[in-house]
Amino acid sequence: MMLLAGAGAVGTTLATFVVAAGREPLRIYARDKDRAAFAAVASLCVRHAGGELRAPRPPLADSLALDGVDYLLIAVKHPQLDALIDALPPVPRGCTLVSTLNGLSALRRLRERLPHARVVPLTVMFNAQWLAPLQTELTTRPQLIVGSDDARLRRALAAPGVTVKRAEGEAAAWGKLLINLANAICALTHASFEELLTQRDLRAIYVAILDEAVGLLRASGTAFDLPMPFPYGVYRALLAGRTQLPWHFARWRNGLHGRTYPSMVADVEHGRRTEAAELNGEIVRLAARVGAAAPRNAALIELVGALGATQPPAYWTPAALRARLGV
Repeated sequence: MMLLAGAGAVGTTLATFVVAAGREPLRIYARDKDRAAFAAVASLCVRHAGGELRAPRPPLADSLALDGVDYLLIAVKHPQLDALIDALPPVPRGCTLVSTLNGLSALRRLRERLPHARVVPLTVMFNAQWLAPLQTELTTRPQLIVGSDDARLRRALAAPGVTVKRAEGEAAAWGKLLINLANAICALTHASFEELLTQRDLRAIYVAILDEAVGLLRASGTAFDLPMPFPYGVYRALLAGRTQLPWHFARWRNGLHGRTYPSMVADVEHGRRTEAAELNGEIVRLAARVGAAAPRNAALIELVGALGATQPPAYWTPAALRARLGV
């Protein structure tokens, strides 16, 4: 039995995969404010470039009771994580907590506050957008990386068309974090992934942010596994050059289309708290642990926070942001 907490864009997409795979029963935790909307939906739906994936809506759970639950899929946003942990009963020995949150801070928080629980990272390698209750749209191909040797969990997520891989430890999560460092750049300039990977100023900023992060990872001996079939040096050379191959590769490998935005763009648009402190902030915290600094990632956190405080946001031009960061 699986229980899902956090039926937003990522959570709904994962729930649809589990039900469509048909290997594990699933319940969706519904808070009081969501229960009526969820109950009115007959089926889960994930739209994608090839059509849509539908699955019957699973039963709703009105509590986070974990009796008989083998996997708790945690798909809440970072600001809601502590409240979720507070609401959990004691975690049974046979229950695995599966964290889908970006970055490494959620894994640390779960392990600090629930030291006796088994926590597994699930790295979500897709971009999902919320359309309506229990309905989402995928703007990239669905790929998942399970950070353990749990074959049962991998099978439970392996719906038709979904790639599920195994990884050791947290290297995949660090690799995904490196890619997610671009979210703040896009949020500040209201740029799509296509613009990030094709516009000269945005690419230069991205290279500088990545260089800062990769340098700290290497200095600290932290393993990272970029979600691509070539090493960082090759990817960096492509980004720093004039070729359009980074965008063509992203379209081919990940199914990106021209108007795909990271979710942080929408967060800034609507004045919501972003994940910059969890993503770029992870690099700042890593720098502090090794007695170094990460000034460019730190600046992105500050600038995103200031931008989100103004409505409508006063976006930066790519050239102005590049000058501000000294790239």
